[in-house]
Amino acid sequence: MAVPREAPAPHDLAAGVVVLRDESVLAVYEKGRWGLPKGGSEPGEFFYETAAREAGEETGLNVEIQSLAFTTEIRAPDRRIYLQRFYHGVANDDVEPEPLDPTDEIEEAKFLPLSELGSTLTYRPRVEPLREWLRDRKPRHYTYDLTNSPSHVDE
Repeated sequence: MAVPREAPAPHDLAAGVVVLRDESVLAVYEKGRWGLPKGGSEPGEFFYETAAREAGEETGLNVEIQSLAFTTEIRAPDRRIYLQRFYHGVANDDVEPEPLDPTDEIEEAKFLPLSELGSTLTYRPRVEPLREWLRDRKPRHYTYDLTNSPSHVDE
């Protein structure tokens, strides 16, 4: 008799945006750290639609999606697998970001200077792909196993 296999770890699907303005990147403060606007996909939603919706909810900005920036797969310490696609987007207005988050998880939204990548924005699965994308604007795929490697850059 065959031994039953352990069920695979659940997969979480999400999408987010990279919006630039004057040598700064749009960021949100959530759960004690700065990150890029992103959130879970809803049924029937394309990833780029998720990215635009989440940008609006988390920052109050109307963002037009331009192109794929990067994709990350992350195995978290709890063994869950996260697949996240980040798109380059352009804000269609010049207003300052202000969270409209219906879940009240986003405490603040603002444009962080790119010089703060690695110091204020420190989550490795965001910092490393974002730095590479800023260098040549080519989309890439990244895989991070955070069960045996650090989740934050140390700068």
